[in-house]
Amino acid sequence: MIFLTSNGLSSPSLKEKFRRQLNGDIKKCAIIPTAMEKDKQASLWLDETKRELNEFGLECDIFYIGRDQNEKLYEYDVIYMCGGNVFYLMQKINESGIAPIISKCVQEKIIVGVSAGSLIMQKDLVLIKDLIPRMNKHVKLKDLSALDLTGGIEHLPHKTRYINTIDAFEKRVKTYEKKTGQKVICLEDGQGILINKKENEYIL
Repeated sequence: MIFLTSNGLSSPSLKEKFRRQLNGDIKKCAIIPTAMEKDKQASLWLDETKRELNEFGLECDIFYIGRDQNEKLYEYDVIYMCGGNVFYLMQKINESGIAPIISKCVQEKIIVGVSAGSLIMQKDLVLIKDLIPRMNKHVKLKDLSALDLTGGIEHLPHKTRYINTIDAFEKRVKTYEKKTGQKVICLEDGQGILINKKENEYIL
């Protein structure tokens, strides 16, 4: 099960939907901050994320891709993939060889992706590279393939923010859709998509 989110469990509807997926056996949560580990504000974001997840009764550990043993991820019931630099995150996933474990966890656990942490769940990062090429400037990720775990669903987070900061954002997304035949769901902050075995649900 995957929650694709723009900025985490930041709305009442997302929190309620997430809470409904929890039961008495779901206790342990791995927070993966790899995408933002170079951010000077990372520790503050982590503290806030821990507090938010503790409110759901979850016991949280920090899990660093490329530092911790890959198999340790199986110990957790919930995996919370933080936002940050999506290309750096994908690079670390590729280098660590953890992708098959994440794929298996999707079938057995709850994964929450935040911004970059949700973008790596779809088939590739082609569109986000076109929209924000500077994010890949220092990472220099060449293979833009991602985890391909969303069943063909493609999305972008932070819709209003991107409209205000990326030139011709909506036009460029439409051009991409026409070129690829792929519908792109642009999420506002506070919105999300729940992907599970039975059905997909848009949470607005």
